[in-house]
Amino acid sequence: MKKSVCIVVQLFYPENQAMAVRTKFLANALMDSGYETSVLTSSKSMGVDKYKVQCAWIPVSTNKDNVYLRLAKELIYSAEIFFRVLFHPAKLFIISSPPFTISYAAAMACRLRGKQFVFDVRDEYPEVYFIEGLLNPVGKVGKMLKRIEANLYKDSIVTTTVTERIVTKLKSKSGQDDKIYLLRNGYADHITTLDRISTNPFVILFHGNMGKFQNPQLIVEVAKGCLSEKLNVEFWVYGWGNQTQIILDAVPEVINLSHKGELSHDQIPIILKHTSLGISFQGNTEISKNSFPSKVMEFIGSGIPVIVTPISEAGEFVEASGVGFQFSPEDAGPIVECIKQLSENPDQIHEMSLKTKAIRNKLSRKSVSDEFAKHLNDLLAQ
Repeated sequence: MKKSVCIVVQLFYPENQAMAVRTKFLANALMDSGYETSVLTSSKSMGVDKYKVQCAWIPVSTNKDNVYLRLAKELIYSAEIFFRVLFHPAKLFIISSPPFTISYAAAMACRLRGKQFVFDVRDEYPEVYFIEGLLNPVGKVGKMLKRIEANLYKDSIVTTTVTERIVTKLKSKSGQDDKIYLLRNGYADHITTLDRISTNPFVILFHGNMGKFQNPQLIVEVAKGCLSEKLNVEFWVYGWGNQTQIILDAVPEVINLSHKGELSHDQIPIILKHTSLGISFQGNTEISKNSFPSKVMEFIGSGIPVIVTPISEAGEFVEASGVGFQFSPEDAGPIVECIKQLSENPDQIHEMSLKTKAIRNKLSRKSVSDEFAKHLNDLLAQ
């Protein structure tokens, strides 16, 4: 009899967000390992048959909603997820967070039915609520959420997370070193087969969510600095979010900056072929310091050097590997100088591109998903 597992995730294939694409690779790895795999997700995946997708009726929140509207939508959506998990036939659940409220509802249903679950932590909730000033960590609600978080780590058979820094923090919070597993976001393998196209001007790419942790103002300031230096570079920005207007307002004046709309997952390789340098600019928050954005891995996977802000785990990785640079987001000047050096030295870009090939295999989504499926098999066999 096949082992049955259900992945609970807010977005899934054919959506193009990192959450959706990453989970598709995980589902493939589980099926290849002999699991009967289903996915419980939003109505945006309606009509997908391959993965036995079950779609919730309640619509999900988006990054265009304000904080309070998102919370209200998540609470209603969580109630539906709770009942769907409660009566789902699967024996094992993989529950992805965020949203934290939805993951908690799914975990609570698992506990009531005595079912095992994996807790997959992609962002640090409820800590995000505290950092954003929405909740007081020593208040009654804050303390309650921290107790809930600790119980999720304790009750899961394993907790997975996305960066080494968060692994260290979760080990400290949970007191259970052997139950925390590093499961990076990774990149899609097909981008490694790209035939790069030499571009003139030098194209600098940002793509993805333009939400609260991104730093579009820094993109504008760096683009202005490159204009002042008369550098032959262009900044291409793809993606939407609650900070996109900063880019749109700057475009008429900053002539080397353009916003090119949304970028689907299938279109990413096409754009990467024309890209000389990738950028991942985030604010100087604790969340950003602990992050390793998917776009950084995609740049590495496709052989493109990358500049990262803030000083962070992702930045330390690209610098140590010789495939990029990291800077503080407070000052655009050093970033402009770095871009000037790179845009005027194609041999340096080529050398950094070659170095990506030495490290990129261990960052592919297929590799990290296959390794986790094997780890899960070993864990359940104990």
